[in-house]
Amino acid sequence: MPADEDKRLSREAAAAAPLLTDFRAQLDQRSLSDKEREVVARQAARLVDDVYVHQWQKRAMYGIDPSQRLRLLRRRLGQLSEAEFHNELQRIFTDLRDLHTLYVLPRPYVGKLATVGMLIEQCWDGGEPRWLVSHVRPDLVGDPKLVRGAEITHWNGAPIAVAVARNAEKEGGSNPPARLARGRERMTQRSLAVSQVPDEDWVDVRYSVGGEIHETRIPWRIVSVNDEITPTDGEAVATVDAGAEAAPTTGVAANVLAMDLRTEVVRQVKRALFAPPDIEAAEPTLIPNHRPDGELKARTITTAHGTFGHLRLYTFHMEDQDYNGFLAEIRRLLALMPRDGLILDVRGNGGGYVYAAEALMQYFTPRIVRPEPFQFVNTEATAALSTAVEWLAPWNASIGEAIETGAQYSTAIPFFTEDEVNDVGQLYHGPVVLVTDALCYSATDIFAAGFQDNEIGPVLGVEGNTGAGGATVWEHSDLVNRWPGGPFTALPRGARLRVSLLRTLRVGAHAGQPLEDLGVLPNELHQLTRRDLLEGNADLFDAAGALLAKRTPRQLDVEARPMGSLIELAVTTANLSSLDCYVDGRPVKSVAVPDGRRTVTVPAGEHVRLEGFDGTTLAAARTLRFAMA
Repeated sequence: MPADEDKRLSREAAAAAPLLTDFRAQLDQRSLSDKEREVVARQAARLVDDVYVHQWQKRAMYGIDPSQRLRLLRRRLGQLSEAEFHNELQRIFTDLRDLHTLYVLPRPYVGKLATVGMLIEQCWDGGEPRWLVSHVRPDLVGDPKLVRGAEITHWNGAPIAVAVARNAEKEGGSNPPARLARGRERMTQRSLAVSQVPDEDWVDVRYSVGGEIHETRIPWRIVSVNDEITPTDGEAVATVDAGAEAAPTTGVAANVLAMDLRTEVVRQVKRALFAPPDIEAAEPTLIPNHRPDGELKARTITTAHGTFGHLRLYTFHMEDQDYNGFLAEIRRLLALMPRDGLILDVRGNGGGYVYAAEALMQYFTPRIVRPEPFQFVNTEATAALSTAVEWLAPWNASIGEAIETGAQYSTAIPFFTEDEVNDVGQLYHGPVVLVTDALCYSATDIFAAGFQDNEIGPVLGVEGNTGAGGATVWEHSDLVNRWPGGPFTALPRGARLRVSLLRTLRVGAHAGQPLEDLGVLPNELHQLTRRDLLEGNADLFDAAGALLAKRTPRQLDVEARPMGSLIELAVTTANLSSLDCYVDGRPVKSVAVPDGRRTVTVPAGEHVRLEGFDGTTLAAARTLRFAMA
């Protein structure tokens, strides 16, 4: 598509991308004075001590003391170079193992990504791990023999498994699968504003192609990843907005964000460097969609167990910030999907708008979706904040009560009511399987947890856990702007801090369990194969198809005709035995529904809900709304 072409990094720009060796000269230039460093460190301490919701959980799980480390950092400011200050502050936040809560470096780091021009991914062969090149830019790599499908065996002289594990320990993933996934990803791509600058100027790689061993040296290159940064001569520009998060709409939904900034930036950069974002097999049947490129993809796929729909959701953070348009487009696409089953694929989705994630679940289940609740840590600061910001007021009373009860956390309250996240109801009546990986984070963690907690269908993981990011995130600047007179002041020279403000608790069988660190364990595990990486996830989709084939597709289609005081419903059903009809919340009729079409008449009302049963099991539902005169 033309939009994709516009976002690709051209070969001419790639050739001009400066080397990391050249960029290092900028890092020696001092960007923050001692006074400005003190401001950043003091504000970081305020975030951790006053509003950071996971502080007690992180101290207990990882044996860390971020408050003391920040005090020591402030004491030693005069002894540290510019790079040492940034590195230590980054390490303090990385050790929290919370990708929401981080220090975003100022210029010259902001807007820069280091790349070696390829992506490596892990697969399994006979129970043994392998690391393959899944995407490559020959103009950046410079070695024509290093092609897609090459197996990496050594990295800077170390066996690749050892190199990935060492890199993973430097990352802030909340569980071992998440750390390993992020360590692997950052072997080849690093956003310098939120990840540490590579120690080496180049990487020495040993790899195998067709049984032949090769070695090559690849330099780290620097590309711009934020279109707010004005490129200088010699910079390669991948046009990406790396973090505009202010929604143009108003209300709670526009303000509740849960997103891993690192994953979102790298996701967009992958599109710029390696578009299209993934390589599918055998000319898949795409269903055209009306959303901006890179948000979602809909198609049909044929597996060993039948033909199913495949809906890939790359993000819940819409570039145009139109989460309602995003949901409306998914509703349209679901009507075009095969009825026998749907593979809902959220791998690599770093989150975004919580409302989009929570409202989406209703389309796939006849049950009333229970939104997940959120809670503050109880401090004097969160008590004041929940007074200052009107839409946080529901939490204020319980924070105040903590003075007497000593409770660590406030009451857990959903951001959205059941009516708000069930306003449309079930639209897709076939079975659904959710595919996750360890890069799923934040709002996507919330979606995966809700999918499992509301018993919508099985979760099929390609790794043993999701990223386990269980909170909404605020920028430090949000606290400054939304809390006039509060303890937070502006940061100097483009530096940014982000913090987990309210944590998520699960519902259903996992009720009360925090999502942070624990994540969502899949119901089924599929280890990616070489065929998955090189042939469009063929084995993964066969595994998903096998799960779908075990479940029963349903049909509950309704055409409504208002007739004065009555509504005539032409109902077409399959694999249902009876239908219960509710008007404005009250039961009015129960009828048997053999497969096929029949007419049901109910009293007129604003809200009609039909619940289809298979025996005594609620198996399908439809919700209809009417404007009353």
